Amino acid sequence: MTLQTARLSVLNRIARVLLCLVFIHAVIGKLTGFAGPAAAIAAKGLPLAPVLLVAAMVLMAVGSALVISGLRSRLGAILLLVFLVPTSVLFHADVADAGERIQLFKNLAIMGGLLLVIDQDGEA
Repeated sequence: MTLQTARLSVLNRIARVLLCLVFIHAVIGKLTGFAGPAAAIAAKGLPLAPVLLVAAMVLMAVGSALVISGLRSRLGAILLLVFLVPTSVLFHADVADAGERIQLFKNLAIMGGLLLVIDQDGEA
């Protein structure tokens, strides 16, 4: 392994952790304050809000673990996208609201990072 390859590997690991920090933070927040996010899901008219919230938490936790570890990172990135795409559409589509627009653009940027993980050669 060359020095440049070693640096890329370290940078790759750092990037994966940074990419997933928002999901890890969200899972912790949902664990410690389950009722609020469940109510927000229910307010959108979605059925079985607690079940959907648990599913979202599983997608975020498992997806993040896979992306960060590099084991089945493509699957992890796909799991995170399965969470992020509908969440963005359902909860952050009001681009007239500056706060929601920022959240939407943040999510789009994260989606870009996840697509890069999916596109990488090998399961680094």
